Amino acid sequence: MRNRNQIIGIVLVVAGILVLMGRMADAGSIGWPLFVLLPGVALLVWAFLGREEAATLAIPGTIVTTIGLILFVQNLGDYFQSWSYAWGLIVSAVGFGVFLQGAITNDHEREREGMRVVTVGLVLFTAFGAFFEFFVFDNWAGSWVGRWLLPLGLIAAGLVLWMRRGRESEREGGRGRAGS
Repeated sequence: MRNRNQIIGIVLVVAGILVLMGRMADAGSIGWPLFVLLPGVALLVWAFLGREEAATLAIPGTIVTTIGLILFVQNLGDYFQSWSYAWGLIVSAVGFGVFLQGAITNDHEREREGMRVVTVGLVLFTAFGAFFEFFVFDNWAGSWVGRWLLPLGLIAAGLVLWMRRGRESEREGGRGRAGS
């Protein structure tokens, strides 16, 4: 009974905060993503406050919450074309849910596995985001970011990979001499 009251209390506090935030802005135009966000938050609360079996709810909870947050941000900026790369954040949400499930159940392997998936999702989000924003949507190609930052970033990444490969070759060569 106590856990149930805590869950209901947390959901009511979060709902109240979100309603207040909606009052500060035009709630009719920005409030609809809350219908996705709130159930996700409720699943997360249930995962944390429920029994150990409820820990699996962390995965759908993070997915639904992330989709709600993405919709909220997209709706604020009226920038829905970002779905072309925002899906990478959903991949990260799956990983974060697995991480949370592992943290709740003290399963350290699941935590590591979750963080690997989070990393993959963030890399996908960043790579596809850069591609779509720089080359497809052409938002920054004419700005200093597209003219200077992108080529300099490519050069820096190339140098890092090149230098790392050179160091690996030196180590391999050094091992070969030491072993002979």
